[in-house]
Amino acid sequence: MLFGRRKPGYTTTVDASADPEQVVLDLQKAEMAAKKKPKAEVFDINAASETARRLKETGSTFDGAAAKAGEDVIAVVERETGELAAKQAAENASAPAETPAEAAPDTDSTAKPELLDFLAAAPEAENDPYADQPTQTAPELPELTPAQELAGYIRSRSAAAQVTSHALLVTEVENADELLAQMPQDPQCEDIVARAGAKDTYYYSNANMSDNYAMIAQLIEDEDLCAMFAEMVRFNARIYPSATPLRYFRRSPYGLSPEEVEQTWKAMQGKPEFSDIEELTNNQNERFLFSTQYLTRRYAKAISDVDEWTD
Repeated sequence: MLFGRRKPGYTTTVDASADPEQVVLDLQKAEMAAKKKPKAEVFDINAASETARRLKETGSTFDGAAAKAGEDVIAVVERETGELAAKQAAENASAPAETPAEAAPDTDSTAKPELLDFLAAAPEAENDPYADQPTQTAPELPELTPAQELAGYIRSRSAAAQVTSHALLVTEVENADELLAQMPQDPQCEDIVARAGAKDTYYYSNANMSDNYAMIAQLIEDEDLCAMFAEMVRFNARIYPSATPLRYFRRSPYGLSPEEVEQTWKAMQGKPEFSDIEELTNNQNERFLFSTQYLTRRYAKAISDVDEWTD
């Protein structure tokens, strides 16, 4: 009995006692084996590269003639490599033997030098800007004259927001008047200014204190509160212009209490030298003093009022 599909020109007889399924499998395997073709030899690029390298090292002039003659390329390379090795061995045998010192390089001499050894052996740099420079000492400052020393004392007090009275200088410094007379002719003392007060003459440095602050400090040193009030009210009206609130004298550097402010203002009223000083109240019920020498009442009131509207 035949199993499987019959093909043209293909006939086979199967033993009836065999397993039908096994027979079919064997037939299919036979057909698949008949269809397979032998694979072409795979080109090995690594082997080819190695062969080319060896040809180059041996200096072979192999041009394919041996391959045409049926000799293997690898065999040719191996043969020529062997011949070259034999030739080099013969040359080495005829040459004189090398001494151990010539044969083995000195590893110590070829090793890299240590950094510190290299720097120690390096030649010194030329044109070193810091080499052999003479030591320079700071120039000695000229010795101060007694007048300049006194000017330094006045400057230190001005830096502390204090004017220096003539009475203090006479008490503290010997020949104070003579030294003070030398200051206008000394360029190192040109910042020392004298200001006459009601009770004394006061000195200050305009490099450390403004003229306006010196005026206030002088008024405080005079301890004449009425004159101080009048002077500051006139100053503010003339310079800014503005009226002066009474609370202004409670601030630094005056530092008066509310009672001292009220007593001073009452003492000023009725005295002819303070007749230009008047009082007004702005729209916030705050009290101000102004000088009629520089401001009218209407103008002083206008600049003292607080705007109650905004755009």
